[in-house]
Amino acid sequence: MKRRKFIQISSTGSLAGFMLNGQFVNAFTRTKLLNQLSNDLVRDRSIVMIQLSGGNDGLNSVIPKDQYDKYANLRPTIRIKESDAIDLDSNLGISDGILLHPNLLPFKELYLQGKLNVVHGVGYPNVNRSHFNGRAIMSKGADGNNDDFDDGWMARYLHSAFDHTTYLDPLGIQIGNKKPADDFHSEEEHKVDINLTGQDPEGFYSKLSNIGNPKPDFGDQDSEYIRNIIEINNTEQIATNYAQRISEVFSQGDNSVTYPQFDLANQLKTVAKMISGGSKTKIFLLRIDGFDNHANQVDSLNNSQLGKHANLLNELALSVKAFQDDLQAQGREDNVVTATFTEFGRKAVENNSKGTDHGNFGPMFVIGKHVNGGVRGSHLSLDNFTYSVKNKHFDEDQMQHDYRQVYSAIIGDFLGASDSTIIDTEFDAYDIDRLNLIENPILSNPYEKTPQENSLNIVPNPVVNDIMIRFRSFEWVRGGIQIHDLQGRIVEDLTVDFSSGTNQIPLNLSHLSKGLYVLKVVDDRNQTIVTAKFTKQ
Repeated sequence: MKRRKFIQISSTGSLAGFMLNGQFVNAFTRTKLLNQLSNDLVRDRSIVMIQLSGGNDGLNSVIPKDQYDKYANLRPTIRIKESDAIDLDSNLGISDGILLHPNLLPFKELYLQGKLNVVHGVGYPNVNRSHFNGRAIMSKGADGNNDDFDDGWMARYLHSAFDHTTYLDPLGIQIGNKKPADDFHSEEEHKVDINLTGQDPEGFYSKLSNIGNPKPDFGDQDSEYIRNIIEINNTEQIATNYAQRISEVFSQGDNSVTYPQFDLANQLKTVAKMISGGSKTKIFLLRIDGFDNHANQVDSLNNSQLGKHANLLNELALSVKAFQDDLQAQGREDNVVTATFTEFGRKAVENNSKGTDHGNFGPMFVIGKHVNGGVRGSHLSLDNFTYSVKNKHFDEDQMQHDYRQVYSAIIGDFLGASDSTIIDTEFDAYDIDRLNLIENPILSNPYEKTPQENSLNIVPNPVVNDIMIRFRSFEWVRGGIQIHDLQGRIVEDLTVDFSSGTNQIPLNLSHLSKGLYVLKVVDDRNQTIVTAKFTKQ
């Protein structure tokens, strides 16, 4: 590989790395320009993504109230005692009742304020229980089956949705981790990573200014070496500009509440101060480590509210609550939505070391003033598990929500991502039934733009072999029919001319495997007109 290409590839990710408020910061930008929505409201909005690194145990975080006896049988040592757990909402139905880990009490406060949504059963179709691979899959916006993305989902989104030349701030910032995140990875980006631990800002600028400087005058000469030096100089200038801007908004901002003494709290405190100082960054990516609790997850059965996992949930809940209170006190809580995510869940059955091993699915928490408070989905069933059966985990078909459904709802309804941006982000297959997570969406669901005269029915449903597709169109359309599986892959693609009125198209689907599918009617530009789900038996 040529050295220039190596520099271009190895430098993708962050534009600058330095210490701010005791936290390591990476700044990101992009170069492909497509501003989908010119709106001052969007310019002031940001999302904060918190990675629970290591695989959070969702079953000890959100406990099924009506399945407590089954839960206790699966976890005779590490269960949260029923007397210690917190009843999230006594008004929820019997089968929907939730007991929270006692250290998530601040989350109940947010829930009662209508600022918390618990999304059940979140994951992706082919769960990879390797930490490295699981994180990479979710960073790319992939599914574990077809992971051929070269860039991260955040990079694709920012590339499509915003014109970075109109923003003084980097569009994405990673805080608290020296390693640049794959989420922002793009071959269109360049970076300089500098760890400023123990250095003041002046030292940072001095150190950065020494990279590739002084800029030499090469005249008309051209070589691989010269091109590399020029590229480094250009990268250095961009990094310096962003570092100055980040330091500026941080210095101009303030915090209105006292934060607890946790690393995550310091990260969130930094974000709140930057937003207060005028930062227009769109995505803040934060991280809390330590959720890989194979052993000593709890202190003991008598002290199930204590232990490694309890400490992490305490840090998470208190830090997020302080952040939300800070935003409210500053009058800026209209502008931020926060969400947690983790690379996989934990097994339902405890292991022999007072811990849990890598599993499949778990809950996500979505927090903010504009969040539709409540619960999405239902508890995973614990009927198929007994404590004596080793290596059991939630069945794959118990996944209720793909993590990309949550992401597309947030960037679509809160940050105003258009249908073309959703497509550019590669989330369109998961946006068909957009989750109702955001109050007063900034844009309506792009798939609701078709006139009410359009309708689509599939009979019979569930499908055995033959179906009849009935599409009622308000006008003549040259288009087609597509069938997508849950991984977003097209498994059937037909060209069809639709007349005005009711169209009936027979189709044999005996070759499809059992499962859930999405049928789309599309126009000649491959834009979706209307969709319907069906089950193949």
